[in-house]
Amino acid sequence: MRRMDAITEPIRIITNPKQKGYRPRTWIATAGVFILMAADGVRAGLGWWGWFIVFAIVWAPAMVLLFRSNLRRLWGQLPLSLVLLHLLMLLSIIWSAYQFYTFRVLGLQFGLTLFGLFLVMRFDWRELLRIFANVIRVILGSSLIFELYAGTINKRIWPLVFDNPGHGVVHPSYYWSEANIFKGERIQGIVANANTLAAIAMVGVILFGVEHMIFGVSRWVSWLSIILAATNIALTKSAGIGFALIAVLVAGVVSIAAEGKDRDTRHKYYRLALTFSGIVLFFVLVYRNEVFTFIGKSPDMTGRAGIWKNVLALVVERPIQGWGWVTYWIPGIKPFKGLGIVHGVEYYQAHNVYIEMLFQLGIIGLLLFLALLLVAFVKVWRLAVRHTNPLYLWPILLLVGLMAQNLTESRMLVEIGWLYLIVITVKVNEPVDSLEPVGRSPKRVKITPKLLRPIIFKKRS
Repeated sequence: MRRMDAITEPIRIITNPKQKGYRPRTWIATAGVFILMAADGVRAGLGWWGWFIVFAIVWAPAMVLLFRSNLRRLWGQLPLSLVLLHLLMLLSIIWSAYQFYTFRVLGLQFGLTLFGLFLVMRFDWRELLRIFANVIRVILGSSLIFELYAGTINKRIWPLVFDNPGHGVVHPSYYWSEANIFKGERIQGIVANANTLAAIAMVGVILFGVEHMIFGVSRWVSWLSIILAATNIALTKSAGIGFALIAVLVAGVVSIAAEGKDRDTRHKYYRLALTFSGIVLFFVLVYRNEVFTFIGKSPDMTGRAGIWKNVLALVVERPIQGWGWVTYWIPGIKPFKGLGIVHGVEYYQAHNVYIEMLFQLGIIGLLLFLALLLVAFVKVWRLAVRHTNPLYLWPILLLVGLMAQNLTESRMLVEIGWLYLIVITVKVNEPVDSLEPVGRSPKRVKITPKLLRPIIFKKRS
């Protein structure tokens, strides 16, 4: 019988902080990621213009480093669908129903893309993991401290700078913190938004888990980080993030199990996973009233169904080209005025990234977006399944989490969501020789505790 390959430990790769330019570029990247990830919180302290200025200060040196990179190689890595999507955003100025705002937003959108390309060109997958994970640790830790302070004084905390988008009666949800931590209600953290904090914590669970597998940080730091992320998820009470984590778990189990298997076995696993996911989705849709009542949510997903209905009614008017690129909806102008009101609060997104793309860039934009996601999914999936290093799990798990979470959010098109998308879709096209060495044992061996390995993975003679 075939003898099993030797059981090996994960290859420990240590980044050299004394490398020329390592610290400056890392600090620039870390600051930029924080500003984009905690965008709502930064704006609560500095306002929109303050947020824009601090990001511009970080963005400028990042562009210097980007344009000193190998731009010819970068051009070869850009997905065609991504290039065409940016071109369509630019062309949408011609038919936009709000041309001035489309023109203004495009500068920021292209700037975010360029910052993502800076990360792609100047950092490898391991360094990016470390940067994202460190920023998330800071945000999640400071969010709990912030909420504990607000809960202790039992007083809502008002933003230092408040840009009231509705210019009318201010709803309590606009507070920086509603001091809910001891009341059993959802917390908002320093990012001033419960759903955003939950999404950050979800990404934290993914990154901290991979860190633990690859010995990216000390064991006690990785365990405390995972507990910190789980605590934030529990306190934000986001149903969407709960479903997204199930999708991430399924993707993780299947990708690890499929590694090293023949084609027929891999596809058998994929069919089983798709069947399981389809059954779960079917029962959630059929018994949505019972499911959402059980988890303490309304069957219309907190008013999202109403927003989708209103947006799709507008899509019918401009199905091919859409209404024009704008990312966040602009308060007080047509067609956004009164489009997304739920329980007296006006929202400025479609709360579904796919409907949002259809609304703003029409069928053409949606097809390009789906093509970008599909090609990226296939490539990062292959990377996760074919490489023995657990490091390469985080891109596919993050992409799956984003795709699932954005069924109820449009955040993938703005700030950190767009940055994640640019990094994953472009970096996955790097040549194979830029990856870390392949080990002799599959990931399922590497991530199994040492004491259990002789029992689970017995050598066969």
